[in-house]
Amino acid sequence: MNGQYGPVPGNPYAQPAPQPQPAPQPPAYAPPQPPAYAPSYPPPHHNPEFLAADSRSGIVVDENGVTFDFEGQSAEFPWSEIQSIHSKPGVGGHRLMVAVVLPGGKFYECGVKARNSVTLNHWFRDLGHVLNVYLGRRDNPPLPPH
Repeated sequence: MNGQYGPVPGNPYAQPAPQPQPAPQPPAYAPPQPPAYAPSYPPPHHNPEFLAADSRSGIVVDENGVTFDFEGQSAEFPWSEIQSIHSKPGVGGHRLMVAVVLPGGKFYECGVKARNSVTLNHWFRDLGHVLNVYLGRRDNPPLPPH
């Protein structure tokens, strides 16, 4: 043989050998993970609101104070005029009764009928939270800056 038919340098049908892939690296920035427990209320620096209403009356508690509404007539009580606030279930067990006591002992009361006991329980829980925020602010004013 004259050498013109020597061995073929490589198989033209062969696939290139796989190159090793680098191991995946964790991202330089890890996305935030949700907290294990999410509070059911916003932090205290927010201004929560409470609203309970039926077809005849309504009770609103917000950053301005307490408002009672009965058949279109409203009575507003700003926080600066409120001595204390009391709540209790009304007769029949499906009614939220809220009383605003003014300095001197005069008080005003409003009742709102809940559709069921679950709603009434939610109202008591939510009202308690909102009152704790606003009455707590009044009882513990923020410290002045240094």
